[in-house]
Amino acid sequence: MKKHLLLLALSMMSFGVVRAQDGAKIEAEDAAYENCELVEGTQYSGGKALAMKESNGKITFKYNASEGGKFTVYVGYDCPKGWGAKVFDVSVNGNKSSIQTKADIAEEAEVGTFIMNAGENKIEITPNWTWYLIDYIRVASGSSSSVEFNIAAAPVDAKATEAAKKVYTFLYDNFGKKTISGMMTGDMTTANGDVTQHEDVQAVYKASGKYPALVGFDFLFATGRTEDEDWCKDYTNKGIGLAKDLYRRGGLPAFTWHWHDPNRVTDDFNSDKCTVKIADALNADGSWNTSSDLYKNMVKDIHTIADYFLQLQEAGAACIFRPLHEASGGWFWWGRNKDAAAFVKLYHLIFDEMVNVKGVHNVIWVWNAGVDDADWNPGDDYYDIVSADIYNAAFDYSSSYSTFDKLKSLTGGKKIIALSENGPIPDIEKEIEEEAVWSWWMPWYNSWDGKYVDQTRAEEWKKCMSDERVITLEDLAEGWGTYIDTAIKSLKTAETANQAIYDLQGRRLSEVPAKGIYIQAGKKYVIK
Repeated sequence: MKKHLLLLALSMMSFGVVRAQDGAKIEAEDAAYENCELVEGTQYSGGKALAMKESNGKITFKYNASEGGKFTVYVGYDCPKGWGAKVFDVSVNGNKSSIQTKADIAEEAEVGTFIMNAGENKIEITPNWTWYLIDYIRVASGSSSSVEFNIAAAPVDAKATEAAKKVYTFLYDNFGKKTISGMMTGDMTTANGDVTQHEDVQAVYKASGKYPALVGFDFLFATGRTEDEDWCKDYTNKGIGLAKDLYRRGGLPAFTWHWHDPNRVTDDFNSDKCTVKIADALNADGSWNTSSDLYKNMVKDIHTIADYFLQLQEAGAACIFRPLHEASGGWFWWGRNKDAAAFVKLYHLIFDEMVNVKGVHNVIWVWNAGVDDADWNPGDDYYDIVSADIYNAAFDYSSSYSTFDKLKSLTGGKKIIALSENGPIPDIEKEIEEEAVWSWWMPWYNSWDGKYVDQTRAEEWKKCMSDERVITLEDLAEGWGTYIDTAIKSLKTAETANQAIYDLQGRRLSEVPAKGIYIQAGKKYVIK
């Protein structure tokens, strides 16, 4: 213990600032660290590594860059046999990204591309889960990706309703220029058919003076062991009623599905309690065992949700749907055993049963991905939008641009990118400056003691919701029947009329935008 404390003190005093050349490796033992165990071994690059076994562990590197710009950060880690796959967070000047380790392996993993200042920059590693070792970090100048956006102008469902086409066009037109404000709902006690009076929507209004344009709903009680109970039916029906009202007002309903045990053995969806495995419904060759009880139960549940979407479709409304969210985390049964192939099979089953069997064509499809989820990708033909769930610390208004960039690379720049769950909202100035303009953001509910609206201070709420680059429900008062590109309405005359102007998606603009990012004559401009 005394030896460790001495080493800790020396590291804090002698290595508070580590100077390195671009692309240089910085050993973990040469950084300042707290609540970590120094381990020696010839397998480590400097003969030593730091074991993170405590939840309050921290390793802080100070990196001096000769000039500001984009830098790619890599981490060398070790997950010894039997320790299992884990997650740790890497923060660069307060901008965080996460790494999901592999089990029983030591390797170098790319964290992502970060914007660094000329001079000193702080790189901090903290545990999300514990029990792994950090060997070193490596910092290289420049971005590891040169992917450009090339997004389809139409939704993946070839038979999409006119309402769905309008919603997708709205998302497509505004992506990269404006962010849609959102809010998740929880408790339905206050649901009376008027979405603006719902407790969670009201929380945003009270904080900002405006209503969110996108509102989230959950099929939390629509299927499962208690689905036929009056309270559960009432909860779901109230959500559908609010979704209809929101769409009527020009807003965007967005649905999540916390899918309760399809076998009805438990009344849960968490993998530590619900023992369902997708593989139990598959044959040895990977095809569906259509005679299995699990397969039949899953299809029954999928059809139940499809029928709710058909209610919206019959009402002329469209919506956003994010099935099987956070799968690669493994904490829900649909991600059990980190079985990516089984997840893809189930995602396809949901899509095919809803679209091709039930005739649901009013849905914009979302794949909720982790930044390292290449194996979990359902395929370009099965989703319109890729999204991330990011819960920064309260009052941290980071744009989370590193995650944005990694999702862009993950999908080859072919998809719109959204922040489908979050705590504090990202600051719109940071989104623009750091080129991470999420299609929408959606704090989790304030009701049920969630208090996620409270993680953003009122002044930040007012600042962002009053900014013309953040879309609120008030901006959509014309409704979907008269929808036009809201971004185009704010354009001003270009000063140089003979030079073509493009947005970040490569679409030609007729004029310079009032605010945002545009490209002209090969140069990128930011108008604040």
